[in-house]
Amino acid sequence: MPKQKTQLCFAILLVVLVSSRGLSAGIATGPIDQTQIIDFLNETINWYQQIAVGQPESPSPNDILFAASNAPLADQVVKLSFDFGHAGAALLGQTTAGGISSASVDSRYQSLAASASKLDGQLNQTQSELDSLKQKLKTTPLRKQKDMLSAIAETESKLALLRARRDALSSVSQFMESASQPSGLLSHIEDLEHSVSIGGSTSATRSVANMRQQATTRPAELFGIWSKLGAVYSLSRKIETIDDAIGATRALDQSARRLQIPLHERIKALSLRGDAIANRADSSDPAVLLQQRTALDSLTAEFNLVAAPLIPLSKQTILLQTYQRNLEDWRAATKREYLDARKSLLIRLIVLTAIIAIVFLLFRLWRRAIFRYVPDSHRRYPYLLLRQIVLWFVIAMVVTFGLVSRLGSVATFAGLLTAGVALALQNVIIAIVGYFLLIGKFGIRTSDRVQVAGVNGEVIEIGLIRFHVMELIGVESDVQPSGRVVAFSNAIVFQPTAALFRQIPGTDFLWHETTVTLAPDSDYLEVERRMLAALSAAFSDYRQDFEDLRRKMETNLLLVSVGPLEPKVRLVLTSVALQVFIRYPVNAKNAIAIDDRVNSELLRAVELEPRLKVVGVEVPIVRRQPHDPSAGCLVCPCVSLFEGK
Repeated sequence: MPKQKTQLCFAILLVVLVSSRGLSAGIATGPIDQTQIIDFLNETINWYQQIAVGQPESPSPNDILFAASNAPLADQVVKLSFDFGHAGAALLGQTTAGGISSASVDSRYQSLAASASKLDGQLNQTQSELDSLKQKLKTTPLRKQKDMLSAIAETESKLALLRARRDALSSVSQFMESASQPSGLLSHIEDLEHSVSIGGSTSATRSVANMRQQATTRPAELFGIWSKLGAVYSLSRKIETIDDAIGATRALDQSARRLQIPLHERIKALSLRGDAIANRADSSDPAVLLQQRTALDSLTAEFNLVAAPLIPLSKQTILLQTYQRNLEDWRAATKREYLDARKSLLIRLIVLTAIIAIVFLLFRLWRRAIFRYVPDSHRRYPYLLLRQIVLWFVIAMVVTFGLVSRLGSVATFAGLLTAGVALALQNVIIAIVGYFLLIGKFGIRTSDRVQVAGVNGEVIEIGLIRFHVMELIGVESDVQPSGRVVAFSNAIVFQPTAALFRQIPGTDFLWHETTVTLAPDSDYLEVERRMLAALSAAFSDYRQDFEDLRRKMETNLLLVSVGPLEPKVRLVLTSVALQVFIRYPVNAKNAIAIDDRVNSELLRAVELEPRLKVVGVEVPIVRRQPHDPSAGCLVCPCVSLFEGK
């Protein structure tokens, strides 16, 4: 039994190898095979979906024109590819079934059928023997049943072996039958054809419709540098896309031409065989004529089978060449558009650069004018700062309007942005505006003595948002830093309850006052004469300095007329005394020396004969004249820059 099973397996393997070898030999005789057909159809579908149906961004009229001319070509190329697939499947089916290799296929089927029929007869005979033995077993005596059971077991084993051989032959027969039929290839081709909708609303025609719709909604040509830069980039991408399409189309055309080569060779071979049969000597023998006609009919049928896939491939190569020429024309038109856009972008960049250069030149002239017509460095600084701010603002506006294309949207956005910034930075903006007021002609500068909100001090820094004052304490010229620095916002100039005082530009004088109380019976005219003489003697060395200071004040204050900076004497007669009020200017640097000299001269005038009778105090008391805003600069040399009403 094991030997019989081994022989059976070897027979089955031999049958399978022989059948597969015969099948491959039959397929190899064809000019094309199933793999080539499927690969070519897949390549065509990929080309159609990725290249033909693809559409560029922001299509131009040229894009719509070339896409509309290529769309029907793409549909026809795909249709011809499937025509080739169906014809190729028919050629393969005829080759394996009953055409070129029908004899070998029929011989295999006949041998398998004969073997199967023989096995069926043996199975029936063995089954009958088994049934007969089982019937005899019922009537067999007990001493012979053992031999009968052995015969039944041997017959069952033989029946099982025959059934196994019959199943193996059936499997091989079914395999050869399925392999010889092209139904699998046809179903695959039909599935691929259903996956691609040729024509209608889902093919290249729909792509053209979408491009036309985008063209109708396409905005007008924009003239900003940014938009031109985007256009140049988009056109460069479009050129790359067209190059990819040209390469894919060329590759598909080469694949179609490669498939045509074996078909052409087979057509040539069939033509030579037909010519050879036709060129044979004429014969009147009916048998010879019948043989020649049968051969010619066979060649004609085979010629039609081979020409069926060759014709759509030939048509497809013509369409692909036309499609490729259209793509090349499209690329040339897009290249010209790209060069024009790049040239326009370059011109706009040159114009923008020229405008910026002109702006810098104009502001350079403005700077020279400031240095020429504003000699004072303190007054020159705010003009230079204003020029710098305006310069960068103008450059920002020029660049903005040069880059953007839609000025209306930019203006709206700038308005909303400005309103938001103004609301959020209201105090900061007021402080910045106050900065320009503080550094004006009558503004403050570093090292100025100022009085701000009741704080006396010296300015040590002036910033764009705030200024710092070093607080001073003391009386008269004997002042010292308190050790504190006070920061004030520049917005203080707009506060109605705040006041900022500083010395008049170019001056450092103060007004001092002293009072002498005399007896009421003193000679009024003599007292006045002595006091004036004493003050004149005390100011003999300082009179010219104060006169120069007065002229400087008139120069700085322009239209304001300043009175002489000289000592004043005023006598007030009461019922109990004659009060002499003496007011005189002093320089902040030598105020103590002037006070000492004035006191010395006043004492000398009192001691002259006849002596003046002093009542109340023994010596005059000198004090600083308090500030009186209503008296103006003649009372106090401080100028009120911004004093609340």
